[in-house]
Amino acid sequence: MINIVDNLKWIKWSNLFFLVEKKECLEKLSFLSLDKSIVDKINLSIKKKENSFIQFFLWKRDFENLYIVVYVDKSKKNIYELLWEYVTKLPENFTIISNNVDNLLPIVDTCLLSRYKFQKYLSEKKEDNINIYVTDDSRQKVKDRIDTIDNIILARDLGETPTCDLYPESFAEIIKKTKWRNTKLKILSPKDIEKKWLWLLWAVWKWSVNKPYMVILERIVDKKLPTIWFVWKWIVFDTGWLNIKPEEWMYPMKDDMCGAATVFATMKELDKKDLNVNIIACIPLAENSISWESYRPSDIITAYSWKTVNITNTDAEGRLILADWVSYISKNYKLDKVITIATLTGVALYALGYRYAWVMWTDRKLIDNMLSYSKENFEKYFELPFDKYYVEKTKSTIADFDNWTAWIYTWSTMWGAFIYNFLLNNEEFTHIDIAWIANNRFEQYGLYPKCTTWFWVDSLSTIFKSLK
Repeated sequence: MINIVDNLKWIKWSNLFFLVEKKECLEKLSFLSLDKSIVDKINLSIKKKENSFIQFFLWKRDFENLYIVVYVDKSKKNIYELLWEYVTKLPENFTIISNNVDNLLPIVDTCLLSRYKFQKYLSEKKEDNINIYVTDDSRQKVKDRIDTIDNIILARDLGETPTCDLYPESFAEIIKKTKWRNTKLKILSPKDIEKKWLWLLWAVWKWSVNKPYMVILERIVDKKLPTIWFVWKWIVFDTGWLNIKPEEWMYPMKDDMCGAATVFATMKELDKKDLNVNIIACIPLAENSISWESYRPSDIITAYSWKTVNITNTDAEGRLILADWVSYISKNYKLDKVITIATLTGVALYALGYRYAWVMWTDRKLIDNMLSYSKENFEKYFELPFDKYYVEKTKSTIADFDNWTAWIYTWSTMWGAFIYNFLLNNEEFTHIDIAWIANNRFEQYGLYPKCTTWFWVDSLSTIFKSLK
């Protein structure tokens, strides 16, 4: 439970969490009448210029313990990197008081996001009770930030939900039941998908138990303004089909839908915000369970754009779904920018680990915005090179394109190169590979617990709000 409070006298039997950067910060704690020994110990740490975490036992009716983070050496760690190690050690009941307004939001971010737990299927749940002390100049900022965090947590909850409960139709229903203020919703049924000749999506889904759906979310501010389209592929569970995944990679494949939840949560975030661009989001929803009528390596399929695709690997399914929808949206909407996002390639893990997302392609202005955002914020992007060489290598000798080129080892780049072929009007194109930054299963770090991270809800919504 999160409580925003403006009067500490109503808080009983909590613990106090406070960040200190210099001696003057302790004036904020004057109401505690701290013993001189406590003040001296904190001041000594400040004097030594050592970042530290100190616990003091108070045994008062209002605050049982005082947890102090001393943050004086900022050359080694930013505030997020420092806080998460200590925030995760706090008890389930605590109160945040900030030494200044600028630090309050990072503290709130870290306390709420790094302590995230998915407990839906636990018979015994442990819920945090966090009080956030605000003043007149911080109250609205905190409320707005919690709204954003709620959307991030929504996306995490969806990402952690198993395939047995979250499948194309059920997710489409969740989006349909959402109360949208300024966003128009369109849902294409399986029959619509078939009638519109979206054969690549149809082939990926072919004869799975749960049928595919297509969700389009339109946030049209003014038709005279530039229009951005962004799409995420959503596969219920990526078995790999006949090119089946090895055992060690199979269990986490429920995460293959995590970007779709991110797009959904990002559009929820943008629905209430002032924008200077139009945003159209597209979420293709499909299942890829193996069946006796699954598509096969060596099949040749005609795309919505009437280009043919030679299937060289059935585990390269996400690009097939996006290829059809790039063409569909390019044909039916007047677009200025196209952004595709996907958990694409395992090689991203070996290059960037769980810390950065690849970003690439032709939209120089948008890529520069992403790289600039990375310098000052927790979510990070790293640019891959792009030129037409990679696009050329997607061409097939027996069809228009191969969906996977075995001997070109720049797999993240080739993923985007394949999709690039299906733009119909030469729109500016940006491609983001979030393969392992989305699925942080190795270690807790900063705002990311050991689960799906929901990278982009924050960064993309912030970047979109700044575009003109």
